Amino acid sequence: MTKLDSAETKTAFAARVGLTKGRISQLVAEGLPVRPDGQIDVAVGLAWIEDNLDPARRNKGGATAAPARVSTTLAEAKRLHEIVKVQRAKLAFEKEQGLLVETAAATRTVFARARAERDAHMAWVQRTAPLLAAEVGADPRATFAALDRMMREHLEHLADLPLGSFGDGA
Repeated sequence: MTKLDSAETKTAFAARVGLTKGRISQLVAEGLPVRPDGQIDVAVGLAWIEDNLDPARRNKGGATAAPARVSTTLAEAKRLHEIVKVQRAKLAFEKEQGLLVETAAATRTVFARARAERDAHMAWVQRTAPLLAAEVGADPRATFAALDRMMREHLEHLADLPLGSFGDGA
């Protein structure tokens, strides 16, 4: 998927958030920020719409914060529909910008990396055991067995640690 520009025309922005160009013009009159060239910065526009489209949204209101009602009015349904469209557009924009990743892809990547590191550690034991045995004058088989056992115990210990114990990677 090609990345979109961070600024769009009112028409393109209207299509992104599922509103008409006329409604976007109304929102501009109400304070939706517009660049000097007449385009709308997508991130700023999405944030403004989410914050200002409906007063209940500013306080994270909406359907869950409203008192329970037996029926929903058409106006309320349209308002909730617009909120959902804006939220979806914001998520799509963040994905296009590379700020969001799919959980399944992240899990596959982490699992593949962990498997590769485990295999590299086990291969290191096979390469190092004969060299270490020759250096200290020990039996190569016994040296390999001891190193292999210790490396497996070490890897099992690492596997038992919770992910949070490794820090944030910074």
